[in-house]
Amino acid sequence: MARKRAEHGGVLTMEYPEAPGQAASIASQALARMEQMGVAPHPRNYTIWYSYFLDHYPDLRRRMDTLLSEGTSFTETVGEELYNRYFTAQEETDGIASTGLKLEVTLEQMRTLFSSAHAGTEAYNRTLESFSGEVQGAEPQHAERLIATVLDETQRMLATNRALGEELARSSDEVRKLREDLDRVRLEALTDGLTGIANRRVFDATIRDLTHRAARDDLNGLSLLMVDIDHFKRFNDTFGHQMGDQVLRLVARLLQQGVDAESIATRYGGEEFAVLMPNIRVRDAVATAETIRRQVASKRVTNRRTNQDLGCITLSIGVSEYVIGEAIGQFIQRADEALYMAKGEGRNRVVSQMELELRRAGAVP
Repeated sequence: MARKRAEHGGVLTMEYPEAPGQAASIASQALARMEQMGVAPHPRNYTIWYSYFLDHYPDLRRRMDTLLSEGTSFTETVGEELYNRYFTAQEETDGIASTGLKLEVTLEQMRTLFSSAHAGTEAYNRTLESFSGEVQGAEPQHAERLIATVLDETQRMLATNRALGEELARSSDEVRKLREDLDRVRLEALTDGLTGIANRRVFDATIRDLTHRAARDDLNGLSLLMVDIDHFKRFNDTFGHQMGDQVLRLVARLLQQGVDAESIATRYGGEEFAVLMPNIRVRDAVATAETIRRQVASKRVTNRRTNQDLGCITLSIGVSEYVIGEAIGQFIQRADEALYMAKGEGRNRVVSQMELELRRAGAVP
């Protein structure tokens, strides 16, 4: 199951609940590989390699396997890029800042063009005013020279305006493209690259917003589904990362299709998903979760390249409902504990906070 990640000021801090023996084994593997490859054992690099050997971060694992197969040297630059991509929000922030700066520069260039056009128009107006004053009562020969001067000035003005018009058209196209790029970068910053659904950042922002709304009585209930793909690591190890990616995309699609328009399905991390369900009470959320669980279990996974039937996948789902005034962490923890209970009772099932409460009260074994 995916490790939990909390975002603080753009940095995702990891929690590693492995048992001491398991953690020591993973640490030993990570440090040995780092020494073998000449990677400095400072905290940033250690985080990357520990997470690699933990193998609960398929996106990171896939990228590092590619780099290893290509014989890439794990320099400080490579380490920094991996850390920024998988453990901080820096990559998306830099993309938005870069595009925004380009847009700002282009708009400044357009303002300069408008200023030039304005200055040219004022100069032309002064020429016309001067001509108007001098032409009255002027001798024919002098009047001809004045008219020639005005015609030359008019031609220059037309040429200048034509050039400015072309430049403004190019700048307008550039602004349009940059705005599209900015929208795309912002969307990418909120979207999980593999599954195409909302990412953990969206979850963190949305749960804050929805709990605030619930506290103001703007919602008629707020429920949370924590969803985990059963035996995903074994499936990945057996059939490969490409098939694992196919499973992640399938689950993401079925989650989106299985909830109403107000609900938000997100990839929480690894093979774990979270669904926020505003205006839905816990009993209705359980019913929705059960429908999703059955639908996923009814699908058979097929290797599209070989047509090999890889069997079925199943989900374990924990469900909680927000209690006004509680910390967001408590809300998530109840759903997570219900998910662990579903795992402990054999997987492929939905467990709600009501069952957790009964278990704690001793009403169920």
